[in-house]
Amino acid sequence: MIASGRSFRACIAVAAAVCAAPAVAHGGDRTRFDTSLIGYEETPSTINSPASGEFSLRISKDGSSIDYTLTYRDMPTGVTQSHIHFGRPALTGGIVLYLCTNLAPPANVPLPPPCPTPAGTVTGTLTAANIVPQAGQSIDAGASGFAQVIKAIRNGAAYANVHTAGHGSGEIRGALGIPDDDDDED
Repeated sequence: MIASGRSFRACIAVAAAVCAAPAVAHGGDRTRFDTSLIGYEETPSTINSPASGEFSLRISKDGSSIDYTLTYRDMPTGVTQSHIHFGRPALTGGIVLYLCTNLAPPANVPLPPPCPTPAGTVTGTLTAANIVPQAGQSIDAGASGFAQVIKAIRNGAAYANVHTAGHGSGEIRGALGIPDDDDDED
């Protein structure tokens, strides 16, 4: 069936309006992100781990801080450290924010809390002072880098990772900013 001239023009007008609409970032201005952490999300190799966990973060309204809660359990070996990495799902990325560590503390950032082991919960607040710049991935230091990481989280290009003595590259991992994250409650 051929559309009448009038309805055809209306369809074209609607299509043009949709195409002209500004693109909205994947996570928009969301402030809350939650994810489950499992071994199946690890890279470069998937891990069949009994461990699991949850990670949640809330970005302050002004974008100057991130409050987080990390909980994990059933680690087969001792927890060594945990971070937020800059990397999309199924890709490995550089460490941009420390959540906790039982290793030598990172240089030039505030001392992260110790990681409970083999299970537990750690909470904290991150700011621009906590950024670990990644020159190879164009993540700057300070406030600029913090804004870049927030943008990455909102666009599904960051993940939380818990590392153990048995799996130094990561035991459990969860993507941040993916479509099935919980809806924002603000």
